[in-house]
Amino acid sequence: MEIHEHYSNEARIQLSFFSFMAIALWICFGGALSFSIAFHLVISTQIHVEGSEDTIFWFASLMYAFLGFIFSLIGAALIYPIYSFWCERSRGQRVKGKFALVKRE
Repeated sequence: MEIHEHYSNEARIQLSFFSFMAIALWICFGGALSFSIAFHLVISTQIHVEGSEDTIFWFASLMYAFLGFIFSLIGAALIYPIYSFWCERSRGQRVKGKFALVKRE
């Protein structure tokens, strides 16, 4: 099997639902993790907790991150029809970067 590649710096794409959700999954995970760390750092510098309250605080931080992750994924799934409609109307989403169109023979 021979592979031919054509390189370009600009492309028009329209992601399928599963590709869109795969990208959204990583973005939501990064957002939830960042929010959890920032929440913990801001609160831990402002409040001095003693004993078992520290464990409860960590649990609350992780729960906020998890809920943020879940609601972000739900939001991404709900916005996909609008994304799809927009891409259909504008003949795809215009993106820039390094792309290789792969043709397998």
